[in-house]
Amino acid sequence: MTAQAQAGGRAQRTETESSGAEFAAFRALSEHDRQAINAIIQNKDRIKLAQAQLREDVKVVAERLGMKSSELNRIVRLAMKEQEQGNALLHEKALIEVAEQLLA
Repeated sequence: MTAQAQAGGRAQRTETESSGAEFAAFRALSEHDRQAINAIIQNKDRIKLAQAQLREDVKVVAERLGMKSSELNRIVRLAMKEQEQGNALLHEKALIEVAEQLLA
């Protein structure tokens, strides 16, 4: 197939795709549907605000402890993992010991 024929085929597909015939049809939203969607939007907004506040809290506590935010976040992740699964700290210590042996 020539390059010109390929370009013509792409142009034809683009016209078909943009004609609107490919759009999915959805039913009209009921008042209950609208309320449910608005509740999702509000929850996402709350989560966004909470995440921003959390970043600020981590920054403040890390500064107070004299460490980077990323270091504090790692400590928090390890502590949470230990609470959820157990043995996370023991596993981390074992990995550090292996790394130390490599450097010795």
